[in-house]
Amino acid sequence: MKRPIRFVVIDDDRINNMLCKIVIEKVASKCEIKTFESPEEGLEYFQKGYTANGVPTVLFLDINMPTWSGWEYLYYFDSLDKDIKDQVIIFMLSSSVDPSDKQRAFDNRNVTGYLEKPITTEKIETILEGWD
Repeated sequence: MKRPIRFVVIDDDRINNMLCKIVIEKVASKCEIKTFESPEEGLEYFQKGYTANGVPTVLFLDINMPTWSGWEYLYYFDSLDKDIKDQVIIFMLSSSVDPSDKQRAFDNRNVTGYLEKPITTEKIETILEGWD
């Protein structure tokens, strides 16, 4: 990979976050990886701790979480500065196989793709192909 990249995982499931981190590190060992179990903390990272410096960021966002759903998160994400939104590539990462969830994800202008859990090295490699 020629260009550095960051990954952010927002999922209330601690085990899934750990699995995502392990799989990402296998494929992209030099990438920065941040995980959040709370969508509010994940949003706060983008509001206060994120630097829009031209480095693309892949965000894996769970749909079903106890405080905010992934859909609610997207509503708040949409209010972020354009410079930040332009650098974040969002993939909904969910165990849901409901076709309406997939359609809703693709109907959102901030969502690039929909991935079913669990994340795999193949899915990460496919995402990173665009930066080779």
